[in-house]
Amino acid sequence: MNRTIICLAAAALVLGLSACSSNGPNKTDSTGTATAAAPLTMKALQAATTGQFQPVPLPDPKITGYRFPEKEEVIVGWTKSDNRQAIELHGWGIWTSLMADSGESFEGQKLRVFETWYDPSDLSSTGTATPLAAGQRRVRNPRRLQIPRQFEHGGRKLLAAQVPTNGESTVLAFVKYDPSASDHILKNNLFSAAQLSSLLKSGSAAVSDFPDTSVSLKPVFRPLAASQLVAGRYFQLKSWPGSPNLTLDPADQMWHSKPFPSSAWGQCVWIDVQDVARKPGTGVDRTCSANGASRTDANTYGVDEFVNFKLSQAEAAAVNSQLKANDPTSTSVTAAGNYAVLVAMHVTSREITRWTWQTYWWTYQPDRPFAPSSPAVAAERPAQLTGAARHYAQCTAYQEVKPVQPNTGGSNTGESVYCFNPYLEAPFDPSVLPDSQPGMTTVNAKLVKTPNDVGAQTNCMSCHEQANFNPNNIPTAPNYTGDRYVDLNSPAFKGVLKADFLWSIPGNAH
Repeated sequence: MNRTIICLAAAALVLGLSACSSNGPNKTDSTGTATAAAPLTMKALQAATTGQFQPVPLPDPKITGYRFPEKEEVIVGWTKSDNRQAIELHGWGIWTSLMADSGESFEGQKLRVFETWYDPSDLSSTGTATPLAAGQRRVRNPRRLQIPRQFEHGGRKLLAAQVPTNGESTVLAFVKYDPSASDHILKNNLFSAAQLSSLLKSGSAAVSDFPDTSVSLKPVFRPLAASQLVAGRYFQLKSWPGSPNLTLDPADQMWHSKPFPSSAWGQCVWIDVQDVARKPGTGVDRTCSANGASRTDANTYGVDEFVNFKLSQAEAAAVNSQLKANDPTSTSVTAAGNYAVLVAMHVTSREITRWTWQTYWWTYQPDRPFAPSSPAVAAERPAQLTGAARHYAQCTAYQEVKPVQPNTGGSNTGESVYCFNPYLEAPFDPSVLPDSQPGMTTVNAKLVKTPNDVGAQTNCMSCHEQANFNPNNIPTAPNYTGDRYVDLNSPAFKGVLKADFLWSIPGNAH
């Protein structure tokens, strides 16, 4: 999800709310009404990318107790019985499959399964004759890094929260769809604003349901620019310390959280780009001196303890352009051969009507991760998950509140279920989550009222349920929200087209 998590505000999962762009291929008829361009077909796309790396379906990791796709009634049963063990194992099974070697490669580097999937640029007809002419080529790139669109929601002040004061790069991301989701997008022309408008005009309430094998995700990387290395080899990366404490506001008698950008985390680790297989670090740096004076072997980790890749010349140029767009004063410059490390990923699957939601982030103590993960979640990691991919924490959101509510006719009652990604949603303030509603959370073993209006009180499912195409700019259309129950038949959807939980549909509609 380029939308996240987190909510995914994810995976994403492109979270942009703009409905169309001026450079799309749509035409107008004699009345001046937009008409949908002939859709790109999977056959034409495959022909245009022959000889390049190809998308690999999610493989079976052979984990006992894990199956994909799982039956909806089974997963819903887990939520009703609060079977956290089964839910966490399922999330780890998906992660293990995504991280498997695909057998494909790009510019001499092996690709993991998720890297081979199509992104919105692959699936868009924009700027391309449609259908593709015989012999016409389309160049694929496994990692088109760009600023996550949820950081632009509500204004660039969110981006300012990510701009470093200590040489830390801005996070960059991209959206991917598995082969079955990609095929569904092409067959239904879902990246055409004219097609979506036509559906809405004809009385459709939503786009057609994606197949249950569909997976969409948003990987988030930090490029390790050579210009930001200390002593030519060490990169400082802020490290998540856990969810912020809640404080009671006497004025409204609610317990409040707060926006929590990486600049406020108060701890970091150092990544060694030279000794990639060094002895693993065991701790964290709570001083984070800019000159590296606080770096020790204990708080230093080899780059191979992160899922990573080396930037190509084209990728480095694209990253520099994105960083400059984020912060015109940035002195960060990447070059071909510089590393980029995976710090986070939102992942969603259409195995249930509300999709399953899981998010992952790198942690220096993967056996004892901080909230919104936990040691109990880490304990469910299967033996099949090995290498750098085992260094990540997980959070799952298969429901918004406990006890679980029905798809329609439920209520925003019970205990809030928080699931967000530190590197994506944590900085969100109430202005980014305008549709938030108060909920209940546990403080000192008691349920208390809380606004649920900042990033640390979000749930991927709640935010993505709101996804819609709104060409008429209806001001009351569903928007980003903190954790809460959302009725799938809510009157708020009147006049808009529901996007089957994917903000990346309206975000990429041209």
